[in-house]
Amino acid sequence: MGDKEHNSGGKIRTGVWYLLSHFTRKQRVSIRERGNNDREVWYIYISPMRITLAVLGVLIVMFAIVVTGVVYTPVLDALPGYPGRKAREMLTENIMRIDSLEYRMRIMQEYCNNVALIMECGVPVLHDAAVRGDSLVRDREVVVPSRADSLLRAQIEGTGRFALVPSASLPAGSAVTRTEFVAPIEGVVVQRFEPLAGMPGMGIVPDRSQQVVATQAGTVVMSQWTPEDGNTIEIQHNNGYISFYKHNTQLLKKVGERVTAGEAIAYMERADSVAVLQSEFIFELWNNGMPVDPQQYVIFR
Repeated sequence: MGDKEHNSGGKIRTGVWYLLSHFTRKQRVSIRERGNNDREVWYIYISPMRITLAVLGVLIVMFAIVVTGVVYTPVLDALPGYPGRKAREMLTENIMRIDSLEYRMRIMQEYCNNVALIMECGVPVLHDAAVRGDSLVRDREVVVPSRADSLLRAQIEGTGRFALVPSASLPAGSAVTRTEFVAPIEGVVVQRFEPLAGMPGMGIVPDRSQQVVATQAGTVVMSQWTPEDGNTIEIQHNNGYISFYKHNTQLLKKVGERVTAGEAIAYMERADSVAVLQSEFIFELWNNGMPVDPQQYVIFR
């Protein structure tokens, strides 16, 4: 038994050594019939090197087929535990939703901070909500202004009939700016601006039942009833202006809504059968935390 194993092992070692020593030489491989005649049926000449290259080629082709199937087909989606195309798409959507939620939370936090500053007579910090912190900085000079645009700008900013303000009233090098305010209501002015006497605005008795309009475009930051001022609306405008509309009969806007200049925000009813003070409308205008005289900005009829 031991001699047979030793002989077979020696034959195997001899065969392997023969193939390695004749790696590039062609060898005859034949198929013979089993029997007494031992006739050769089929043969071929091959070399160990060609066999090795053929096996490597088959392995490379199989690897390419597997990689192509994994990359360009949804085969991984059918296998549990593997991140396929659907899993990557869901991951991307979740990342975008988290980013949007974080942005909304930041806007709400800034809004709450501004409301707290306004209640403390402070100056709110204004940010452009349309520009996100992770947005790209775009060049605004991409479009070259046309000749007609330049002429119109010269007429508006110059001294012609279309000028916003007379150039003689502005110091040299100053920017041309103009802030217009709309009268919130029509009526008779019964109390004027006297902050030292406890009147930081104006008292107006409406001559008829009418709508109360926003004096300028802005955002409603307060819309509620208070024991002191009744139905009150507070609007935050640009350039640090805040307007108050007090003693309204009915409020038409809610907190957070954007309004334009002249848009109806409340309703004021003229009650002739009651005392004058009960139907008196109070309008206040504040700038950078300080009350200002509304008659310096608004023309009341």
